[in-house]
Amino acid sequence: MSQANEPKQGAGAAPQTAKVVPNGRVSAELLPAWLYLWVPLAAAAVLIFLAHYDLAFYREYIGSEEVGLLELSHVLIPLMSVFYCLRILGMPEARADRRIVIWIVLGMLGCIYIAGEEASWGQHYIGWLTPESWQAFNDQGETNFHNTSSWLDQKPRTLLEFGVIIGGIIIPLLALRRPGIREGRYAIFLPPLVCLPVAVIAEFAKVWERLQGHGLWDIAIFYRASEVQELYFAFFILFYLIVFRQRLLVHRSAATP
Repeated sequence: MSQANEPKQGAGAAPQTAKVVPNGRVSAELLPAWLYLWVPLAAAAVLIFLAHYDLAFYREYIGSEEVGLLELSHVLIPLMSVFYCLRILGMPEARADRRIVIWIVLGMLGCIYIAGEEASWGQHYIGWLTPESWQAFNDQGETNFHNTSSWLDQKPRTLLEFGVIIGGIIIPLLALRRPGIREGRYAIFLPPLVCLPVAVIAEFAKVWERLQGHGLWDIAIFYRASEVQELYFAFFILFYLIVFRQRLLVHRSAATP
């Protein structure tokens, strides 16, 4: 069929996700298996092993609030997501749609907030003293906002968790049975199937701890499961943004004669 007979996309409409990139490249919806599956699984296995083998070592070098590797990942991975947000905003396909710009800008601000709060905006690494006036509001005596109010901590976290459950677990599973879910003008915004493993691990870690807290069993899987959940939330956002950019690249390739 000639290009003249092909349906044209309306102005301002979000690019549709294509099944396969031209020239035989893999689908825009895919990531390397080592990235979206094996790295998250390996990280979970290492965290479980270290917490049960040597809890003192885990507390000192993995789970420490200031210098632990887990806490560091809560800063570095969101900063990587900020980088991908900037790359997306630099694409003409993104700037052509106001909805995409708003969505990615909100995501970027959220990632900056997460990284900054996890590092107490640099206090964990530089080590400045918290002003006395701020200590009166912050229940941990740090220069961050999430320890001052539940509206800046638990409630945004709960909102993110609902987003991961709905967008990362429910929608991808429904889309396997009803592929039409991934069609339409909002298809580009839906999380891809490759986000499912990290979404499941994130919720498994926290749900197990919640059920344990209700006395259903005594066996702990992760130490401080909320911190582990934050790691997989960060993975989820990063993988989502990588695929989002790939979808826009597919749209660019399809539009190129």
